[in-house]
Amino acid sequence: MKAVRIEGMRRAEARLIASGTPGYTLMRRAGEGAAEFLREWIRGRGIRRVVAVIGRGNNGGDALVTAAALGLPAKVCAVSPLAELRGEAAQAAADLSGSIPVRVCETLGPEEFRSGDLILDGLLGIGFTGKLRPQFEQFIRVINASRLPVVAMDLPSGLEGDSGEAASGVAVEAALTLTFGLPKRGLFHGDGPRCCGRLRLIDIGVPEEFTHEEEGEACYFWRDALADFPRQEFDTHKMRRGRLLIAAGSREYSGAAVLTAHAGLRGGAGLVRLAVPGEPRAQVPAALILERVPAAADGGFGTASLERLAALASSSDAIAAGSGWGRGPERGEVLSALLDFPGALLLDADALNAAAAEPERWKRRDGVVITPHPGEAGRLAAGFGVDISPDRVAFARALAERLHAVTVLKGAFTVVASPDGEWSINTSGSPALATAGSGDVLTGLIGALLAQRPEEPYRMARLGVFLHGLAGEVGGAGLIADDLPGLFPGIFRRLVSGGTAV
Repeated sequence: MKAVRIEGMRRAEARLIASGTPGYTLMRRAGEGAAEFLREWIRGRGIRRVVAVIGRGNNGGDALVTAAALGLPAKVCAVSPLAELRGEAAQAAADLSGSIPVRVCETLGPEEFRSGDLILDGLLGIGFTGKLRPQFEQFIRVINASRLPVVAMDLPSGLEGDSGEAASGVAVEAALTLTFGLPKRGLFHGDGPRCCGRLRLIDIGVPEEFTHEEEGEACYFWRDALADFPRQEFDTHKMRRGRLLIAAGSREYSGAAVLTAHAGLRGGAGLVRLAVPGEPRAQVPAALILERVPAAADGGFGTASLERLAALASSSDAIAAGSGWGRGPERGEVLSALLDFPGALLLDADALNAAAAEPERWKRRDGVVITPHPGEAGRLAAGFGVDISPDRVAFARALAERLHAVTVLKGAFTVVASPDGEWSINTSGSPALATAGSGDVLTGLIGALLAQRPEEPYRMARLGVFLHGLAGEVGGAGLIADDLPGLFPGIFRRLVSGGTAV
């Protein structure tokens, strides 16, 4: 799926209309698809009414269709009379039930909202550029000050669709953005990541061939996860479901090792072994095979660990290493030994710090995945002579090429890049994931997927990132890393059944 520029989206819609699909049909698909998703999304959120705040364009029409289809009590706050709407938006207004009150507001007052409201942002659509008119800026400031959940139709109002810039210094800060047909480039750039909140794509029937010639940025959505998720044969057994070795932890950071192991087990690997120097202080799952390996003098992995690690690696399909290693003079020796492993290898955290400190140890080979956060990525760039770019896609691709490794550049809208030039932007995630240990869980999850499909490191890495982001969304406020692995089975069940996005 491509995140396209606005002209590309317009061309795709024009081709769809020219092929025989009326424009109002596309609006109905957008609004009714949004309502279908929202009916599940609002469950348990205490939403009792929907308020559509609309402008004069088709974005307002999308909001009208959604408000009418959602099945909740509703009202409309409009910047001008509905009689002034044109085209498809006018048709949406004509179809609006007479039971839904419409308020024409020169200015928007906070009294228009009440506790239990869901606000639909239909003020400005993909055609907006430049600075906001005073009326729209006032509406947006009141919406943001309401502290109510806001759902943006296609693009948060106030954002420019190509650059993601909020030129007026203000844009709608949505809890959820439902983008229609194709994702827009501005959602991933500038102020887009801050303003769009959770992101979902609503299908309006744009054929993939309509976008082949369009330039765009690859984005990873639910339907991609449906295609990538490993399906197990009914008569499988644990050895065929993948054998994962986790080399993690140290005297100081044993909790990281246990978090990674939990995620490996819940991530679907048939057999998970945790190699750890010393004795973990955190409780270990009964399903885990715990392998205590000899430690260096500082309580971490070292040359004394290598013989046992080699024996364990010989009966593994994938290795995930680096979580909780800590810094130590012998970590580079362990890194060198792991890079000799012929299977899928994921390196995180202090394994990456060891690589950055001693880049001469690096061996270019297939099947390596690295998962740096921005700090670790900066150290890798310094160690391997890669220019740090503010363009996260360009930076991830440069690291992937230089290290010949699938690179997971973590952060809001994580970028996954492969050495052969493929890359994608992840679309799931939540601020709840910004918590200690979340990255260790991601390591275990991707490791489990690699154990099942070691020959597909790029696909398994981007799938793991997406599933991890979904778990963060489901967990929400108050989530800790320990909670994340327990959320995976519910998400997996929806994938196996071909269900809709959570």
